Amino acid sequence: MAGTYMINKIELKRILNSFGINIRSVEGTLGALDKMHKNVNAIEFAKMLFGLGLKQVQVETILRRIGIDDLAISDIFDRIDEDKIHQSFGRVVELGVDL
Repeated sequence: MAGTYMINKIELKRILNSFGINIRSVEGTLGALDKMHKNVNAIEFAKMLFGLGLKQVQVETILRRIGIDDLAISDIFDRIDEDKIHQSFGRVVELGVDL
């Protein structure tokens, strides 16, 4: 998945608006990207998009428009799912070790 991919701020704004994301949420996301010096890894970017309420197919569409191939997109979603499993496991299981 190594590589650098870019999307124009105006294009991203247009895409998010076309998916029904309100302007306040779009501006908040763009502001968060600005705070990260407009650089974010693909997994965190996808998580941001999911955080806006987008469905997986919509996130997939955006990642494809940026130029990320299907194999890398699949890897991104797999890693997000793994993160969710690890977070859930940590909440459900409490482990104590008596020495």
